[in-house]
Amino acid sequence: MTAYADTSWWIACKITDDANHRAAVEVFDRFPEIRVLWTPWQRVEVFNSLRQLERGGVIIEGKSRTLIRLLEQEVRLGYWPHSEFDWRDAVRTACDISAEHGLSVPIRGMDLFHGTIAIETGADALLTFDGDQKGLAEAAGIRVLPLAVRRGR
Repeated sequence: MTAYADTSWWIACKITDDANHRAAVEVFDRFPEIRVLWTPWQRVEVFNSLRQLERGGVIIEGKSRTLIRLLEQEVRLGYWPHSEFDWRDAVRTACDISAEHGLSVPIRGMDLFHGTIAIETGADALLTFDGDQKGLAEAAGIRVLPLAVRRGR
């Protein structure tokens, strides 16, 4: 099974003190055959989010650079299969999804691309901790894997 993971999952997976870290990494125990895709869109979103977390003092100075280097190495080693897609098709699909669901579910434009790219890469499912993202994905017919969200310890 291939899964497309949005930024909320990647951040939870890579930042060990994130409230959803355990639920993010438990995906591999619950779905041992899962392959989580890595795309150019995630490179933009996840790397920028890590830098913004550092800028905001959520993670310590230098941590974003370290995490980015590690993720890049994991991609090179094949831990996260790299998946390309046609941006023009993605923009068309995003427009179609927005036209069909934009009045019924809340979704930011950039988040719209997560569901779109899940479709464009042929992913079997989406990983997300974002309620709005989950709602749009389900409305658009994208399978969302259930995550064992935990609060606190």
